[in-house]
Amino acid sequence: MLRKFLLLLGALMLLLPSVGAAANWDTPFVVYYDNLYKITEEAVPADRLGMKLGKISAYAETEGAYKGNFSNALPKGTEFKGILGIDVQDAIAVDSGHGSYVKAVYQESYADSKLSGTREALERLDWLWSLLIAAAAVAAGTIWWRKTRRSTGQGR
Repeated sequence: MLRKFLLLLGALMLLLPSVGAAANWDTPFVVYYDNLYKITEEAVPADRLGMKLGKISAYAETEGAYKGNFSNALPKGTEFKGILGIDVQDAIAVDSGHGSYVKAVYQESYADSKLSGTREALERLDWLWSLLIAAAAVAAGTIWWRKTRRSTGQGR
């Protein structure tokens, strides 16, 4: 009985989806301090460029969970700066090559998108957790019933 239960539990666990970050890899983006910015084609004039904020530490070729400042469109070492008159939480300027900069617009918190993806997956699996709890209760009840019957001599 225990083997059947463990086999059922293992089969149900295979149904659990893997959860990753919610970044849309079809569009060019840059992640700066856990904030996801969509790279646009809107040019940022040189007189509107603010302080240097940092640079891309990793080029993300494939989908996955990355840390730090990275991009799926720009090479490692690409600089990004603030834009005068615009909050860094709204947009930043990224070097598009040859010293020209384009605007990258804030989309969401990259750290929160990982957590919300996990929450959404768990919410979709409420039925599975209910099923697992019910199966555990049935197994525990069956084991208790059998032990009770054996101890009172009714089992044979």
